[in-house]
Amino acid sequence: MDAPGSIPCPPRFSEHVFTRAYEVPVPWQVPWSWLMTPETFTHGQVWPFRVEFLDTPLPDGRIARGFDVGTLNAHHGPFMNFCGRITRVEAGPDGARRDLHYDYGAYALAFRLIRPTLLRVEASASGPTTSVVTVRIESHVRRGMHRAWTLAQRCFWPGFGLALRKACRRATRAPS
Repeated sequence: MDAPGSIPCPPRFSEHVFTRAYEVPVPWQVPWSWLMTPETFTHGQVWPFRVEFLDTPLPDGRIARGFDVGTLNAHHGPFMNFCGRITRVEAGPDGARRDLHYDYGAYALAFRLIRPTLLRVEASASGPTTSVVTVRIESHVRRGMHRAWTLAQRCFWPGFGLALRKACRRATRAPS
């Protein structure tokens, strides 16, 4: 991991990385705009799951909100608590990247089994009118749980891809 304050891998756990990419037929700015809107993640959550962004005072007196660097974020529900902080938001001419580093104490299923450490989301140009959105999830996973965690990721992320494609279609429709 490349961020300050990275969590060391505990004994009997090992690193796990899952990456999923989605190609969409729009310039990278279209999905990036959707990805940088907190309501994309807070609206439509199935109860009892929830995503929260907490306005966070920064040392310089500013308040971090939404996807500002420094904002506290939690995605929680039964058998999961993905709590962390936005640590990077960068955009350039060919794409953008956002990192959410999870805090010590974040877990999936149980703290003894799976501990997510990073969620990275990137949007990049793959052509003049196409882009790729990539999600990368880094975790510390108890030995013997790697296959189950990979399977869980493979089951969860297709829904994100469907929502992403739908949002891109909606954003590019001509106004009526």
